[in-house]
Amino acid sequence: MAVSYRMRGQAPHLSWFLRRLEAQGLAAAPEHDTPSRLPAEWIGIELDDCWLDLAVDSDHALEARHAYCRQAGMALLELAGDWLPPAAEHGFMLLVGNAPAPGSAAWQLLDALAPQPGCWLHSGPLHSARFCQRVFAALLHACHSPLLPPDAQPRNLQWEQMLGEQWLLVDKLRQLAACYLTDRIGLTPPYPSPLPESARHYAANLARSIVLTLPQQQDWDKLLQELSALLQTRDRQQAGHT
Repeated sequence: MAVSYRMRGQAPHLSWFLRRLEAQGLAAAPEHDTPSRLPAEWIGIELDDCWLDLAVDSDHALEARHAYCRQAGMALLELAGDWLPPAAEHGFMLLVGNAPAPGSAAWQLLDALAPQPGCWLHSGPLHSARFCQRVFAALLHACHSPLLPPDAQPRNLQWEQMLGEQWLLVDKLRQLAACYLTDRIGLTPPYPSPLPESARHYAANLARSIVLTLPQQQDWDKLLQELSALLQTRDRQQAGHT
């Protein structure tokens, strides 16, 4: 497949993306080709009519690049994920906001970067990929944080501290989802029927599920008090039998 592109900016993961594309038979365009229409400090992949954004920065900065691309007559695709060196060989797990048309040059690049063609997630419009990446990172952290160090040493389980940390993370996750629905969708559930068109994408479904599933902070506090009282009753009962 013939796709002309160039890597732009300075970031460690750019070399891994370039290696992956070259391994899939897509070599970057020579540097002496047509000069770029985009600022040199941008981080990503430039096509003739499209910019694949790989920067890790603020939502405001992403929106500014989007406005610049519109004025230049170019589309902007948002790419988010965990950029790790092994992906240069095996492919990247890609979250894509504002996905391109099937068969386009950008679509071919995404297929080449992914583990297999089509194995990338269209998360929704611009900003949706970043939101999903933040949610997945929080969930991964929640799964790993309670794990004890692998040294086989016996330890008392600090369940109150562990639950407190988990519930704090849950509350932050719920706030993140609520902000996405408010800022990007413009409304929060319950939604009218039929579902608004602006809420018909993966990131919106994910945010809505989080908001509807996770309880409010005060509910966690009440649950913690009930659990603490239950354990105190159990300890008293056990002490009475000894």
